[in-house]
Amino acid sequence: MKKKTIVWLALGAVLLALFAAPLAAQKGPKGPFDFPKLNPLKNPPVTQLTLKNGIKLFLIEDHRFPTIDLSGMFFASSAFEPAEKISLAALTGTVLRTGGTKKMPGDEIDRKLETMAAAIETSISDESASIYCSMLKEDVDNVLPIMADILRQPIFAQEKIDLAKIEARTAISRRNDDIGQIADREFTKLIYGAQSPYVRQSEYATIDAIGRDDMVAFYKAYFHPDNMWLAVWGDFNSKQMIRKIEAVLGDWPAAGLKLPALPEVNYEYKSTVNYIEKTDVNQSNIVVGHIGGLLNDPDYAALSVMNRILSFDRMFKRIRTDEGLAYSVWGYYGAGYKVPGAFSAGAQTKSESTVKAITIMLDEMKRISSVEVSDEELKRAKDQFLNTYVFKFDSRAKIIRNLLQLAYYGYPLDFSEQLIKKIEAVTKADILNAAKKHLRPEQVQILVVGKQADFDKPLSTFGPVNAIDIAIPLPAGEKAPEATPETLAKGKDIFTKAIAAMGDPQTIKAIRNVRLESDLTQSTPMGEMTMAAEIVTVFPDKVSFILNTPGGKMNMVINGAKGMIQMPQGSMPLPEAEKKNILDNIRRDAAYIWQNIDQYQVQFLGNGKFAGKEAIELAVTGLGASFHLFVDPQTMLLGGTSYQTVTQEGPATVEEVYSDYRDVQGIKMPFKTESFAKEKKASGQVVKSMQINATISDDLFKIK
Repeated sequence: MKKKTIVWLALGAVLLALFAAPLAAQKGPKGPFDFPKLNPLKNPPVTQLTLKNGIKLFLIEDHRFPTIDLSGMFFASSAFEPAEKISLAALTGTVLRTGGTKKMPGDEIDRKLETMAAAIETSISDESASIYCSMLKEDVDNVLPIMADILRQPIFAQEKIDLAKIEARTAISRRNDDIGQIADREFTKLIYGAQSPYVRQSEYATIDAIGRDDMVAFYKAYFHPDNMWLAVWGDFNSKQMIRKIEAVLGDWPAAGLKLPALPEVNYEYKSTVNYIEKTDVNQSNIVVGHIGGLLNDPDYAALSVMNRILSFDRMFKRIRTDEGLAYSVWGYYGAGYKVPGAFSAGAQTKSESTVKAITIMLDEMKRISSVEVSDEELKRAKDQFLNTYVFKFDSRAKIIRNLLQLAYYGYPLDFSEQLIKKIEAVTKADILNAAKKHLRPEQVQILVVGKQADFDKPLSTFGPVNAIDIAIPLPAGEKAPEATPETLAKGKDIFTKAIAAMGDPQTIKAIRNVRLESDLTQSTPMGEMTMAAEIVTVFPDKVSFILNTPGGKMNMVINGAKGMIQMPQGSMPLPEAEKKNILDNIRRDAAYIWQNIDQYQVQFLGNGKFAGKEAIELAVTGLGASFHLFVDPQTMLLGGTSYQTVTQEGPATVEEVYSDYRDVQGIKMPFKTESFAKEKKASGQVVKSMQINATISDDLFKIK
């Protein structure tokens, strides 16, 4: 019989999940708001020029601190990557920096920058590629050549590509852990379309499809001086800085690029109701909205003020302050430079107030689109906007980065000053006209992530409900040969002999629970970590896993469809993925298979090797599980199992090797298990004591 090693394999992921969603305290607005008039926004002198090879350069001197920063942008986009290789742009942006250059490996660049307290970072998003450098003034002549070398001679080292792909797979495996992130991600898909290049998400298969040649080709397509905007600010003389930049980038030849346009967004206004089931939560994340607009829309100033009133004065006050329904309430009229943003209003509320909260949100959208706001609301919203907006320009770094973005997107460099004047001039009539024109409260898309069994009313109150599947697709594993009556009969015969080798088949069929005290070992980048654990399993679906961690005792409990993690810091629902892994481990247990043998198919695959030893291989499927068992042909005891699962590094075939069989109440049981993933040891378990059919209180599995 196998141990519950999948619990230990998943431990690192569970511990990460415990700290993934910190609570945010919010306070209601207090008045009165009476802010003095803002001083005029004044930008410091900016030196602008274009180098001979096409680099657009912006410089602001700031002699208050002995530092220099650079921020560069290239017209590139993840929207340009092939649909079958999603994340190509992001991975290229990462390995451009980590992969090193022809002159210096990436690790050596790290060490050299660390000795100077300098930094160089690169990335590629859905609208641009970027590089950022920070250094002390005295090190500029050492850092600039490294930056230029990264831009001009990257080598995209394979080992750094492999590492970046592991990190990408890890992100995929964790993407359904946080309910708020799920809601944001899936709502943007509703707005832009699931296949839109602006919201496509990477999968294990798209990461696996990306190779070094793809990265090199993507880099060569966009990284050229005549496609670069570069801002520099800090303690320097502008004329000297221009010469230094020309010295490292001036001979970089222009490419005469013909760049593609960003894909257009064609939005169709419509009413939809969408739902994502999360049974492991007791609250709902709600997002309601539709497409937004562009920053250069003539109505943007009025819409910005309107959003303040709608979100903070009205929705927040009614839902959070007056009704006490929500933990948080927010609203955002999204506007982009070239790609329209999304208008969204959201709330996080207890499950029992889901429909009521949505109703209030829709009511307030309708009200602001039909009746003028009050004088007090208008003044407060304008003051709030302006007194917040100025903090975008409270340092020269923010000022020049803003100018860089404006230049990159082709906006006038005084756009911010113009916006302030427009905000100051917004009237109540402007807000009403903008709301009527841009808000469609009758044609919104509603998304709820939560547990519908606990909702106050059915979501169908708002219309037909579309269920969204957020399951993460796994790569197709190696398929077993098609079963025949002969291979099935032989497989069942071998498995029956393996059960008999363990002990009396009727005694094994009578096993109802197993209690273990064990030392569990987990492999980490810092080495192996060992902790004491007590694991109680009651067939078919109850598990208590108590682990003594350095931070205190942790208890994971599963009782049927419910799961909970309890720690000194508090409790939280057990993520569905972890619960499934633990229950799948029961379905791979030899005693449980034997007890339900009529619901399993056991196929003989042949003789081969497992863990370096001769073994008979069986393919087993049943009760939603699919895995392989390996039988020692000499003793007929189980030597181990292998199965597909998702580790923190992504999908992997895990091999569990059993050894040190001992007699427990007349049944031979393995007291040692080692698990391997991607040819590396992942975890281990050494059993100190084992009881079969122990007296176990139901209190052990109570979930509060």
